[in-house]
Amino acid sequence: MRTLLIALGLGVVLALPVSADVIWSQPRDFYVDPPVGWTFVEDPSPEHFVMTDAGRSVILEIFSQDKGAVLDLKTKTADVKARLKARGDEQEFTWNGRPAWLADLTFTAGPVKARGWALVADDGEGWVTALAYTPDGDYEKASDVLISTLNSLALGLEGRKLPGPLSTFFEQTASQPKTDKVAITGLPSAFTMTYNLDRDDSVQATMARETRLLTAQIGTQVKDQKVIAPGWTRFYRQIYRELYSSLGPLADYWKDQLAQKNVTPETLPQTVLSWLQKYKYSRKGGLTDLSTPWQTLKEQTGDCDSKSILYIALMEELGVKGILMVSAPYSHGMAALDLPGPGARFPYDGKNWLVAELTDTVNLGMIAQNMADPNQWIGVDLWGKP
Repeated sequence: MRTLLIALGLGVVLALPVSADVIWSQPRDFYVDPPVGWTFVEDPSPEHFVMTDAGRSVILEIFSQDKGAVLDLKTKTADVKARLKARGDEQEFTWNGRPAWLADLTFTAGPVKARGWALVADDGEGWVTALAYTPDGDYEKASDVLISTLNSLALGLEGRKLPGPLSTFFEQTASQPKTDKVAITGLPSAFTMTYNLDRDDSVQATMARETRLLTAQIGTQVKDQKVIAPGWTRFYRQIYRELYSSLGPLADYWKDQLAQKNVTPETLPQTVLSWLQKYKYSRKGGLTDLSTPWQTLKEQTGDCDSKSILYIALMEELGVKGILMVSAPYSHGMAALDLPGPGARFPYDGKNWLVAELTDTVNLGMIAQNMADPNQWIGVDLWGKP
């Protein structure tokens, strides 16, 4: 394993728990959400940390340092390439409103020819450099893992609400930016939503990639909740992050409804729920059945977890925290909100969450009796905890 590790000599100060689902570097304030089963190769050191997959064939290294004398991105990336003695395609882009650089590089790590993605990002105070790589001969088959791992990186708490670096890069470098618009029906007043179709493509790509990874990890027939919970939880986290910020305009519409007193803060959760419940229930088939938010809004149809995720994202934008509930035994998904009020509740993370059924015209807190066993549900915090 040591033959693949790279000693770049970049300074870093980290305090990272080994067992966390989402890893947080508090000193530099970045987050990474590696796939299930990844572990540290060694205890994180002041210089950098290194993680690997269960098969010990894919590597993630993250370095962080103050800018010091290196104040511009070109100088920084030239130094990274020189230290790696790397070659490949590279391009600058903007991520989190700051300069960043992404490259598909081939380089030698000890006696091994390696290939992978390299990212350099300006975090405002310094540089974050991330490498996700594998032996060159494994690059194609490891593509989903490499992209998913590096794309899970986020700079700061607000950065977690924005798409990852590769998603942002692919969206920005699309050949021709595309938008679409649709009049959203069933709302208290007229609203036409414009949506970035490049973002929709990116959400679809994330759903497809994460589905392939999930299928490879747990298969398609496993129903044991303990077995599937970690994989499903990360799966939904990646998708939720990808789509979250795209729903800002729709959340702003509901904020305007509050400001105009067409709806009150107390009735808002039920009003939004009742609106989405009217959308037709449909399944695409396959492991997840997920539709993107734009597909759901434009076609006025979606399955249980597609509508639940959309509802949770809107409610969070409107100041109400929610979680996703999924059940393999029931083959169903629901939302649950941190709200007062009567009705059925789901215990998760020290709270009792008020359930929200998206596929039937029922009030908050109502759940079918044949699905009411809380032991048959998995709770999913769509952000995850460091």
